[in-house]
Amino acid sequence: MSRRQTINPGWDIYSHLTFAPAVRKGNMLFISGTDATELDSVTGRVVVRGDMVQQYRTIYEKIKLILEAAGATFDDIVCTCDYLRTKEGYKGTAAVRREYFGSSFPAASGIVVKDLISRDALIEMDAVAILDTA
Repeated sequence: MSRRQTINPGWDIYSHLTFAPAVRKGNMLFISGTDATELDSVTGRVVVRGDMVQQYRTIYEKIKLILEAAGATFDDIVCTCDYLRTKEGYKGTAAVRREYFGSSFPAASGIVVKDLISRDALIEMDAVAILDTA
């Protein structure tokens, strides 16, 4: 049986957290909840880009880096789940989804939640990918 492998595109912040950006087990890749927040390396403060659509695009760019570190692409993603603070602005995220998936979409869920861990995040996403080789 294959061992669990941590996938990290080189983000230092994960050195002190108790979870990985993603974990691969066999041909399965589980991408942790990802939001648009980043820590500014100078001030140490959280930086969030724009409205929900811009945050969504930033999330996809971060997921792209995780996929690349795992030797995967968006075509390998089979399921996503979006956690939203509000539905306001969510309709605009469909265009971003099309940019990254084209016309071949994975299964998906969208859930409105009371709160997210990052107080400035409007949306967080996790994903599951199945890779061609174990």
